[in-house]
Amino acid sequence: MIRGPARRVRVPGILFRLAVFAAAAASAFASDGAPSSTAFPPPEKASPPAAPAARDSPRLLRSVPPGSVPEGPGAPTDPASPGIAEPGYPADPGALTRRPPEDGLSLALPWENERFRKFREAYLSPGGRKWLEAVAARSSPYASYVYERIRWYRLPEELFFLPVIESEWSPRAVSRSGAMGLWQFMRNSIAGYDMRIDDWVDERRDFMKSTDAALRKLRSNYESLGSWEMALAAYNAGLGAVSRAAAAAGTRDYWELSARGLLSAEAVNYVPKFLAAVSVLGRAGRYGLTIPETALETWDRVDLDRPVDLALLSEASGVSLAVLRTGNPELRYDVTPPEGRYALKVPVGAAPAVREVLARPGFQALRYYQHRIRSGDTLSALARHYEVSVPLILRLNPGVRPEALRIGSTLVIPALKEKGPYAPASPSESLEFSGSYVVTKGDTLWSISLRYGVQPEVLAERNGLDISSIIREGMTLKVPKME
Repeated sequence: MIRGPARRVRVPGILFRLAVFAAAAASAFASDGAPSSTAFPPPEKASPPAAPAARDSPRLLRSVPPGSVPEGPGAPTDPASPGIAEPGYPADPGALTRRPPEDGLSLALPWENERFRKFREAYLSPGGRKWLEAVAARSSPYASYVYERIRWYRLPEELFFLPVIESEWSPRAVSRSGAMGLWQFMRNSIAGYDMRIDDWVDERRDFMKSTDAALRKLRSNYESLGSWEMALAAYNAGLGAVSRAAAAAGTRDYWELSARGLLSAEAVNYVPKFLAAVSVLGRAGRYGLTIPETALETWDRVDLDRPVDLALLSEASGVSLAVLRTGNPELRYDVTPPEGRYALKVPVGAAPAVREVLARPGFQALRYYQHRIRSGDTLSALARHYEVSVPLILRLNPGVRPEALRIGSTLVIPALKEKGPYAPASPSESLEFSGSYVVTKGDTLWSISLRYGVQPEVLAERNGLDISSIIREGMTLKVPKME
């Protein structure tokens, strides 16, 4: 596809607001580049980046430790690295050159691309403007973290806008194909990114973990394919599919692959749609968009070694339950996981109060059910009903032995979920009485129950009788079908 002269836009209005945060974030790093103990943790075990450069200075973006490759325009590439000799892109995939001093952003906008223009027109329509304003407003709880991580990885700042088209900045967004979270991860695409999915959490919705995973994936795509257009296409369609298309065509030019129909229809639209959103949100004021000047939330992580009910923590600490839910959307319930450790995300300003509450000896972190043991009760059945583990019940009830529950004693069971009182299933509910038996002389409910291996009261119940009922010769009773 023929591309016209690529023009660039200056620093986006929404990112200009984030520059204030970025300056504050820089102070979270020590002079040698290492993050402080209260700053966002490093995403992976790699040499930490140097402190962010001034916003008006050119710099190189790297995935290799700073200092290992000379910086600056025309710096020599690393001869040991696998070169990507694509026109217009650096030969060294580690030297991700961006933001010349005369430009605001690093991705060229394809002004003559038809799809790009159509998406721009849609975004600039009255309905499109309102949609962009609403979506941009949703970013405030997560914007500071996302932007700080983009700077950490030294990636193009335009990537800040990717959640606009991925999830509309909603960590609870779910696609038709089952992708979830701000960055829309599929279940089968989280391996290697320290995200888990179980009965208590779906960490595709964890805005911190998913952000780090998405940026690492995008960086890896860039290093493999050599351009951000191709990296974005691979993020949408898969690295394997895009790499195969490039190999078959003998080019890594996204626009050529797109024009020749060698990429999926979704990937063909994905990059122009993203760049169109960048072109409008990057000049929000010029296009008449009103982005609310809401305070950007910054978060701290509080390590927990026990389950905590968010409602109880909210009452004790003064942090609203809505804020705790916003910071921890990966939780399936308002209770942190009952087993193992969990890092609860709370606003930086509220972290001391939360830690103080959790350290109180008398703080009750969970609500509890009290269950009085009856004949036939077992810990395994109680655990299934209340959806907790047997070890957790035992931990909260010292001295209890699963094999010797005392009738009349009381167990304390954590109320991790809203549950009604435990009622053991009637044996009659688990037996299929599909057979029949004709009563003969001398039969009793007791003798028939022995023949069929059921309790006499169950046999009576399933036949509308009482245990003391008299059965007569010739009566037909429902009984379990014998194999």
